[in-house]
Amino acid sequence: LVVAVDQIEETLRLYRYENGMEYRYYYGTGTRFLDKYGNRTTVASFVQGLLVTIGNVNREGILCDAQISDNAYDDVKRFSISSDPAMLQIGDSKYHYDENTYVFSGDERVSMEDIAQGDTLSVVGVDKQIVSVRITTAQGTLALKNTTLFEGSFLQLGSKIFTEVTKDLSMQVPEGTYELTVANNGWGGSTQVTITRGQTTTVDLDKIKGKGPKTGKVRFVIDVAKAVLLIDDKEVDYSDPIKLTYGQHTIAVYADGYDVWRRNLYVNSKKSTVIINLEDETESTQTETTGGTDSSQSSSDSSESTQSGTGNSQSSQSSESSASSESTKRQEELDLIKDLLSSMT
Repeated sequence: LVVAVDQIEETLRLYRYENGMEYRYYYGTGTRFLDKYGNRTTVASFVQGLLVTIGNVNREGILCDAQISDNAYDDVKRFSISSDPAMLQIGDSKYHYDENTYVFSGDERVSMEDIAQGDTLSVVGVDKQIVSVRITTAQGTLALKNTTLFEGSFLQLGSKIFTEVTKDLSMQVPEGTYELTVANNGWGGSTQVTITRGQTTTVDLDKIKGKGPKTGKVRFVIDVAKAVLLIDDKEVDYSDPIKLTYGQHTIAVYADGYDVWRRNLYVNSKKSTVIINLEDETESTQTETTGGTDSSQSSSDSSESTQSGTGNSQSSQSSESSASSESTKRQEELDLIKDLLSSMT
């Protein structure tokens, strides 16, 4: 069950129903996201409250693939809720819920008491037990057209939502007003969009692409003297801001006695600052920074596990806790190579 999605840190937090544990997985540009029909989709489709099937992680600790499972009751409008006994009735069918049932409104976790008559729900259950409920009333649809120029790059919506642009992308978004920004190969721009519940807001990317190629000046601040900075595999002098075209660039920092720092940098503003803090190798574990779980290893090896409902990251005492602890150490190292989407102004 998807319980949290962080598109800046590029992580999925998943709840495994069979053992009541939560796990965190890193994803990247190579992760294959599939809808319930097996078609390619984006991480924006993986909203809280959905059941998903996940595959293995690769040698860098990145999730290889994830697919939405087809077992949700969508557009539920005829329902009633009772607290004693704890029961959700949908039509003529009755289902039980308890303190471990997840209830989401947008990206926030709420309670069953927050559900009101007139809301529209998406409900996931196992047998007669409710696993999750999503209140979908307060959401609208964002649809893009003329996406060709930006496909394969990223869209930024406000300060939280980053997602890969695919052909004629359509995604559910909590209602509100956002700044939408796109950038790729020197083209890009921004526009303000308002998402209204139950309605579709369409954005024509041709109208905001601007005149290309656009560039932004990026100032790099590195906390180690004499560190070497490579941008797109070329060493650069970063004593002054560096002019970069709009879109994605690779950056790497090398310094004696420190781990190599690698990121993807997403430039979509005229001015930005990137602050880089290197991790001292003597403080890290002995595993190489490119090390990780083998691709054939079970996907239960994640970066972190927590007991459901604890509200903190306290380690589980089950047999999986030691594997989770080791995996946490690996992911702390692998944090050095996960993507950075920067749009700081």
